[in-house]
Amino acid sequence: MTSTISMGQYLFKRVAELGIEHVFGVPGDFNLTLLDELFKVQELNWLGVCNELNGAYAADGYARIKGVPGVLVTTYAVGELSAMNGVAGAYAEHAGMIHIVGMPTRAVQKARTMLHHTMEPGMDQTIYVGMAEPIRKTHTILTDENTMAQEIDRVIEAGVKSKLPVYIYVPMDVVGIPLDASRLEKRLNTTVINSNLQMEDEVVQSTLELIRKSSKPSILADVLTIRHGGRELARRLASATQFPTYSTPLSKGVFDETDSKYNGVYNGEGKANSRHQNDYLLKASHLVSFPGCADSLESSDLVLNIGFLLSNSNTGGFTRKIPDENLVLLGHDYCQIHDKKFDGIHFLPVLKRIVEEIEKNPKQSSIPKPDTRANISTSGPITQSYIWQRIGRFLRPHDIILSESGTAQFGLTDAVFPPHTQLITQTFWSSIGYTVGACLGALVASREQTGSSTSTSTSPTPRVILLVGDGSLQMTVQEIGSYIRFGFTPLIFVINNNGYAIERAIHGPGMGYNDISMLWDHQSMLGFLGARKETGIQGRSFACRSVEELEGVLDEGEFKSAGCIQ
Repeated sequence: MTSTISMGQYLFKRVAELGIEHVFGVPGDFNLTLLDELFKVQELNWLGVCNELNGAYAADGYARIKGVPGVLVTTYAVGELSAMNGVAGAYAEHAGMIHIVGMPTRAVQKARTMLHHTMEPGMDQTIYVGMAEPIRKTHTILTDENTMAQEIDRVIEAGVKSKLPVYIYVPMDVVGIPLDASRLEKRLNTTVINSNLQMEDEVVQSTLELIRKSSKPSILADVLTIRHGGRELARRLASATQFPTYSTPLSKGVFDETDSKYNGVYNGEGKANSRHQNDYLLKASHLVSFPGCADSLESSDLVLNIGFLLSNSNTGGFTRKIPDENLVLLGHDYCQIHDKKFDGIHFLPVLKRIVEEIEKNPKQSSIPKPDTRANISTSGPITQSYIWQRIGRFLRPHDIILSESGTAQFGLTDAVFPPHTQLITQTFWSSIGYTVGACLGALVASREQTGSSTSTSTSPTPRVILLVGDGSLQMTVQEIGSYIRFGFTPLIFVINNNGYAIERAIHGPGMGYNDISMLWDHQSMLGFLGARKETGIQGRSFACRSVEELEGVLDEGEFKSAGCIQ
């Protein structure tokens, strides 16, 4: 007799197969029986968040650290719609996500009952499914028990390979339907391959030939290098070739920034041109390349641009000046060599073959890294020129740092990261408040990795450090209560700029629409959210208005050890 397993357990067993250990979400009456099945899967843990938007942010942050999709469970309509902004950000920046939505029963959907969370009589109850269409790779509504298992597998595989969100909609009445358990013996197919091997061969061989002929080559590794699992391959390529390396604002940390081959963050023009047609975009992106960085990269006769994401804030307002005749683009959906485009070719198999070929006979060359650091303040008010480089010196290898949209996001490019630092920021989608939710996901993923059998005892426990502005914090602050609830101890730096500082820099410096409430008592926040004497949970808070005050905190051993939330 064929063994069976409930649909709900089948779904969550497939999730666990990916190495996922925690599922984020908010309970609602349409997903409660589904959550019952989750609690029967020993490999998984439920982590309830304060709201669905923060849950989507947390799943996104989890995916960026763990390298597998974050999983979010919401309820019909009100829950799934609340999460959509976070899902859209994961789509824009290729942070994988599996969004599971509990729905009304099939019979209720067919009858078009005027159910709570619907909007009018006779409404098509799948209307919300259509709303999410632009922000997902694919989806399935599990209505046919003959194809449910296949559909679950198809959607999850597509999500893992694409690094884009996928949706699985689960009507209440299908949760307990028995499925063939033997299917679980065959693992999911999550390996990225190019179906056109002849085209892949041409990309590999042409790139290798250009590398052999180049006299001044460079490697520019962008953020999709990281998202699509190519970070270690990019590092191996840099090590084998000894080519100078560069990152972008979104990929900072992809290379060891203490290595002499690392030449800095490339973000288009070294300075804004007041006559440039994209002046506003330059002002909005607020960041230009380090001195000498743009000139050095743009004078290369070969730029290997891996995992590119060519948004305005990641290209200096579209001011990149890399000629096509010197450029090899290795992307997730196409590669391009000079002016020849290879549609449908994913860079991951290509890069793997290039690295393996070069490692057989490494080529040695290097360009010295320019010193781009400014003078460091030692006293007086806390300034932009001081704070970001000081944060860089505060970091330790393996730290995870989250940099919120705005002041922190743009300023942190001045910091030199120690080896193995991981940065989470959302320069492209730029939804303020994102990092507060994403920090929870990063904390969960970091704890999983530290406690896993694959972690090395010699590696230090990563500290998780959140840099967030006062305005962004007010969007999603309640999730700090989840850090405390689940025993996490991040270091949280709140930058108090009395409102939306980046918006003021762009437009309306004295306008009331850039104001926020300044009545918050941030020094009491951790206690209110749970870290206080009667709960037995320690929390520490500091207010620093001068370099001397901040240095006193950053140099303190207890603060640096991150033994409690601070």
